[in-house]
Amino acid sequence: MKKSELIATLLYNVALEHSAIVQYLYHIFLIGDEEVTGEIEKIARQEMRHMKWFAHRVVQLGGEVELRRIEEEIKVGGPDWKSMIQNDVSAEEAAIEIYTKQLDELEDDSVRRLLERVIRDESEHRHEFSELLEKIEGREPVEEKSRKVDEKTVELVNRFIREEYRILLSYLHSFFRSRDWEYRDILMDLAIESMVHMGELGEKLGEAGAVPDLSMPSLEKGYRLEEHILDEESAGEDYLKSVKAVADPELIRLLDWIKVHEEHHKYRLTEFLQRTRRFTVGDLKE
Repeated sequence: MKKSELIATLLYNVALEHSAIVQYLYHIFLIGDEEVTGEIEKIARQEMRHMKWFAHRVVQLGGEVELRRIEEEIKVGGPDWKSMIQNDVSAEEAAIEIYTKQLDELEDDSVRRLLERVIRDESEHRHEFSELLEKIEGREPVEEKSRKVDEKTVELVNRFIREEYRILLSYLHSFFRSRDWEYRDILMDLAIESMVHMGELGEKLGEAGAVPDLSMPSLEKGYRLEEHILDEESAGEDYLKSVKAVADPELIRLLDWIKVHEEHHKYRLTEFLQRTRRFTVGDLKE
């Protein structure tokens, strides 16, 4: 297999893992039961590691990481929990089949070892989801815990979810392009916090019986450090404005909490920019 074909295969795997993460996030938001979602969240974190490993191998081979996803592979299901978890079992089975076929076709020893590890993980995930399916058999969502929210609030929170998703992917994109280890460390920290923001906002809608919007955001080809700073500044201002406009005390508290994070993100990026300008000239992403 040519190197270009190997890179294309790895990029497909990045997209497949990305798709699984999105599917599992939907189920975390919509199910809401901590006993169930805790298991799904653990698996989603492992899928994020797989995505990172495949992306790193693309970079090592001289390719450029693309953070696509495969829409037809994202199967949410519902409203019953059983159909959601069954879709998760199917997602793991599909991944095992795809990666096993790749293992039979690839000769690159490093990629083969990576696939063997990932297949082992996916097999364990399939087992864990199957056990979870047995555990929730016959259980239904607890309707009395749901609190209805108005359409304007749903629209507002979904706008924030979409923006946090875009910012998260922009940080990951820069993370894979940068050669500066300190900058990469900052980017990964901020990407994780953006993921936390998405989770808190998504759970807010899920608890209210609304569906979070995890549609794929549009991404630019590359992101400069200065653009990340502008993103955080804009997000902070947006959260501040919304805190003053909404009436729900819990939502106010959540938005204010995220706003403080955005201010700190801007500070960390700005501080890094000022410090590096003393020593280097040019674009950090190169």
